[in-house]
Amino acid sequence: MEKMIKKRIDQVKEKGHQRLTVLLIPHGFDKSFHFQISIFTIFFLVGLLFAIVGIAVLGIVRYNNTRIQINALASVYGKYFDEYIEYSEKLGDIRDDFASLNENLQEVHSLVDGESDELLKLPDESDSEDLAATELKVEEAVDKDLMLGRSYLSEIYGYRSVKVSMEKNKALVDSVFNFLDSRYGIMNSLPFGEPLLSYNLTSYYGMRRSPTFGYMEFHDGVDMANVPGTDITATGDGRVYRAIYSNRGYGNHIVIAHANGYYSLYGHCTSLKVREGEYVHKGQRIATVGATGNVTGPHLHYEVWIGESNRTDPMDYMKVGFGQY
Repeated sequence: MEKMIKKRIDQVKEKGHQRLTVLLIPHGFDKSFHFQISIFTIFFLVGLLFAIVGIAVLGIVRYNNTRIQINALASVYGKYFDEYIEYSEKLGDIRDDFASLNENLQEVHSLVDGESDELLKLPDESDSEDLAATELKVEEAVDKDLMLGRSYLSEIYGYRSVKVSMEKNKALVDSVFNFLDSRYGIMNSLPFGEPLLSYNLTSYYGMRRSPTFGYMEFHDGVDMANVPGTDITATGDGRVYRAIYSNRGYGNHIVIAHANGYYSLYGHCTSLKVREGEYVHKGQRIATVGATGNVTGPHLHYEVWIGESNRTDPMDYMKVGFGQY
């Protein structure tokens, strides 16, 4: 059997090495010429020609299919297709920014005495990519048009993995937000900030000579001069403890009760814009500057109390860095 196979192979080799003479006779009187070529060479050249033609045809077909699918994809994504391609180039920067944000959130979470270390057990990038791929496969099963983008817009998966990571970080963001929001609420409920946007400080807290009677007296607040009718705003959230119209002492004035036993007083107003018992917010318009009561000119007399009897220097609260808006 082996001898027969070897014999057949030798016969094929013998025929393959046989040479054919090709004679070329040009028109006219030019000399003719010829050359020899083996049968193996002829088969090789013919095979090579078919391979080149086949590759060319395959390339043209694939190019046309690619253009057709890209055009179909463009019609699916509409006018946002070009913008999507542009923004996909920025995916790397978005990943870096998110990684930096994630580190900052974790640091803030640790600094504000976060509620639970479980919030810091965030998924790895590979886990987020797997979850993103799973979500997209579910969507593709519903919307077949999405299948068009899988071969050409791999950034879809990149953006989706970032989105999944953000969703997984939501608990961390909420924890930090709730902590800061509660602290912000506490700060808003205290009389921090200034009741007027602009003013001339005409009298400080402490001993002074009375502008109306001339003798030395203790001044319980600060006087802030401005034109009549200028808006006065609450320096903190609270409930209106008093809203009194009077021609003596503080004149028309308001007292707001804040959290933790703090009070703020706004005296010598022209008109009062809130009623006793009403809840007001920091920055809310509560009255206007006037010259009612014991005064020599239009100004706001402003006081801060701890309890109903302990007057403190309002400047300590006006300059703590928290504006009224």
